[in-house]
Amino acid sequence: MSRWRPAAAACTRSCGWGWGSLRPAPPAGCRRRRSPRRGRAFPLRSLRFLHRRLILSLFPRCGDNPGRWRGHTLKAIDKVTLGLPDWPALFRAFGSRHEPPRLGPVSVELCCVFAVLPRIPLAWVFGKAGAHEHHLFRRLLDRLRKRDLLLLDNGFYSFRLFAMIIGRKGNFVIPMARNTRPKVVARLGGHDYLVEIRDSKAPSARPLRLRLVYVYRRGFRRRRLLTSLLDPTRHPADELAALYHLRWDIETFYRDFKDTMQARTWHCQTPDSFAKELAMHMIVVVLVRRAMLAAAASRGVQPARISFARALTEARLLLRRISSCLPEEIRDACREMVAECARYVIAVRPGRQYPRDRQVYRAKARGMRQRRRGRPAKPKPQDPPENSRPETFTCCNGVTYALS
Repeated sequence: MSRWRPAAAACTRSCGWGWGSLRPAPPAGCRRRRSPRRGRAFPLRSLRFLHRRLILSLFPRCGDNPGRWRGHTLKAIDKVTLGLPDWPALFRAFGSRHEPPRLGPVSVELCCVFAVLPRIPLAWVFGKAGAHEHHLFRRLLDRLRKRDLLLLDNGFYSFRLFAMIIGRKGNFVIPMARNTRPKVVARLGGHDYLVEIRDSKAPSARPLRLRLVYVYRRGFRRRRLLTSLLDPTRHPADELAALYHLRWDIETFYRDFKDTMQARTWHCQTPDSFAKELAMHMIVVVLVRRAMLAAAASRGVQPARISFARALTEARLLLRRISSCLPEEIRDACREMVAECARYVIAVRPGRQYPRDRQVYRAKARGMRQRRRGRPAKPKPQDPPENSRPETFTCCNGVTYALS
């Protein structure tokens, strides 16, 4: 009977009857019991609880923490836009980012807290299409802990967000806005300064004293990193620059999440079913990352060196295997799965440079950078080095400001 049950459900609209009409009518004065499939079959609270238990097993409240750097837990926060099916309930809940607003695909904004070193999603919130990063970040404040070091993107630059993070005994590293020239209080090193920033919406508010670090990298424009770690001895500037480069791991996490896990195709029809499907995706990511951590420990490499796509494939093969094996064979199957994941190590090419000018890529791909025969090389004008530009400017009143 279960084989032709979907066909019977499909013809409910045309025939006007369904499985509910085949049941005997309830006695007079009695109400029919509500089906457990609506909201109670897969409660969202249980899925959230399962995710938290998995996280606590990886990040114990005391003891070793795989995501620490100099006593700080490295975390990254970023926002991404997901496309959902075009159902009326989803459109009323989230809307669309296109103009006019009633046209275009249904979109939802997802903001995730991401553990950088083990590359695991810790918490997430979602909102309507076009929701700003600041509103989503405020909903994640209760997820922040003491001595957390947040690696933030340009979209989270806000004086009030900085004050919230410092108020919760946390720290952050973020690129400074290009149109901002903070006041220099002291010079801490060669390209290291102690600056003051003010709230543009409340000029009379107390300013924040932060640390500004100039970062120079070949093939890139110079950048300014703003951080709340004020001690240049305990937190050197070169390590902060290399540390912020790890923020790109959350971008690769979203790529694996949307492409490798096929999170571009959703099967939900309501906001509640979307929340449950999203929670299931996050649980799968944590389980796969647990296997990758064990595989990386067996090979003695970083967890980022293990291929996520291969690990996901091995996890799917494991599910097929344990569905037909005995209970005492499941542990051996999991060990073999971890051993298979350890085989797929991503190659690292040190010293590679990625200049921002795309014409350099095109010229190199077309062989235009090779020297031609019989034609002398033209002398190229030597550009001044990037670090020769002034970093500060002193006004006539004696106040020094940091330049972009």
